Amino acid sequence: MHALVTTRGLLGLALMLPCVSLAQPEIPTGKPPVSTMIIPETLALCGETLPLHRADVRERLEREFYFNLDREGQLVLYLKRLARTNPVVEPILREMNLPDDLKFVPVAESGLVFRAASAAAAVGYWQFVKGTALRYGLTVGTYVDERRDLAKSTRAAGAYLRDLHTQFGSWAVALGAYNWGENRMDRAIREQGTTSYYDLYLPDETDRFVFRIACMKLLLDNPQRHDLYLPEERLYSLPLTDEVEIRAKSSLHIAELAQAAAVSAREFRHLNQWMNANTLPAGTYRFSVPRGSGQTFENRLRQSSPAPASRPPGSAAVHVVRQGDSLTRIAMRYGVSLEDLERWNGVSRRHAIHPGQRLIVGSPTSGADKS
Repeated sequence: MHALVTTRGLLGLALMLPCVSLAQPEIPTGKPPVSTMIIPETLALCGETLPLHRADVRERLEREFYFNLDREGQLVLYLKRLARTNPVVEPILREMNLPDDLKFVPVAESGLVFRAASAAAAVGYWQFVKGTALRYGLTVGTYVDERRDLAKSTRAAGAYLRDLHTQFGSWAVALGAYNWGENRMDRAIREQGTTSYYDLYLPDETDRFVFRIACMKLLLDNPQRHDLYLPEERLYSLPLTDEVEIRAKSSLHIAELAQAAAVSAREFRHLNQWMNANTLPAGTYRFSVPRGSGQTFENRLRQSSPAPASRPPGSAAVHVVRQGDSLTRIAMRYGVSLEDLERWNGVSRRHAIHPGQRLIVGSPTSGADKS
């Protein structure tokens, strides 16, 4: 196992770039009723002006505006989470020469929750379905799901939205296509004979999508105007991290990873949101660990991880179960299939194994040894 340690995580780069403060420390003595608040006469999204002079368009924006104003606690959470995601998302959008307003897309899509998943199997901050995620270079599998990685999924979403804008020539239509799918959007445009998002008859979710994003911009870009007040110390922050590249010759388990990083398993999974399982097979991974622990993480991990098992061809090994072991992890360590391991020992993944239990790995008679 070898490691390459860098002492600056995502926040290290982000802090070098300007970021608008979301804090609103001045709390008023009285708060006006929601009915006194109105949407502006003009509003632009991604550089395109919404046609708010149209009564139907104004009503569609007001639907989102008043609905969200009535959910003040949720808006507070959005503001708190934006303080944690903006230092990553904003520099990527600038680097890709994309509109800054696109940072509100994941607010509308996932509420800025990395574990968000929809009924349509869309996952992560930007709610990618598997096929689109793979098309834009994200790894989606049993052990790694980069749809939950903020930086990587932002780059993928940016590339997808840029392609949609090139295809449709409008950010509003591109955003609608992002929500509904480019093929469906293209078919609707051809069938209805209009290229205007505001004139297309779309499914309700897609019909509301652009207005949800515009509303998030309206409310969260200037929260104090809508009587949302948060002092700086109440905002969430992106954790300071070291990035450590690990080349593991055997499987890794969340318990030993967390112990090596001196954090809880939950905190380690939140630092490494791309992890899709508590066990990782042998391979190369880039982990985020608390700032200052990068140099010791690899050493601790090497001490806690056994060397890959080896044995003469045609022989069977005996594995003594340790705390934190699972049949899946043992099978990966020895390079055998889970089904073979179950068959050799008359066990099933549906039943628990216990520390001290002895498991046969390999069959001398069948030549099942694969290590």
